[in-house]
Amino acid sequence: MNETAINWDSIPEIITKDQLYKICHISKSTALYLLRSGKIPCEYNGKKTRCYKIKKKDVIKYLENRKVFPECYSDPAGWYKGNYSIKLETKISESALKNLRQYYTEMLAQYPDVMTATEISKIIGYGKTTVNNWCNKGYIKSFKRNNANHIPKVYLIEFLCSKYFRTITRKSKWHIGTLQQFPVWLTINGLKD
Repeated sequence: MNETAINWDSIPEIITKDQLYKICHISKSTALYLLRSGKIPCEYNGKKTRCYKIKKKDVIKYLENRKVFPECYSDPAGWYKGNYSIKLETKISESALKNLRQYYTEMLAQYPDVMTATEISKIIGYGKTTVNNWCNKGYIKSFKRNNANHIPKVYLIEFLCSKYFRTITRKSKWHIGTLQQFPVWLTINGLKD
């Protein structure tokens, strides 16, 4: 979709869900998923109709971010049936992956070169058990010391850039925030997605 074809001057500052799905060329159910999951910020008033108020600037931001990571914004297969299956349909480019590695490297520069699962869980917003499970299943390369998983930062960055991590359905606030800030980081550093 080419959002430059949208006449943003004709769109009000606050829009409804119906306007959202028409502007973004998405289904009603996808629009509902994006609003309920918080991937597009909105104000919910609890009414039966016209219950979502969405800022135009948030729609513009969504369209920009969707170009870089479309898999972060698609509703997962089986979402409305309660049968979640993660499926990545679109690959990100090699240059975007390289930039993502650099982004996470800079973001984690202040942390030690080797961290425990507990320390990593506090950083990325997922539970310690979840991080340990990722280590035990081999998603994150780690080693055991004193009965605790220790993860070298280079392997953590490798995991953060992996297809598995990028396609987690229910992302932590940190995870969503870092994906939303990635396009900003690209612009600040004069890089292309």
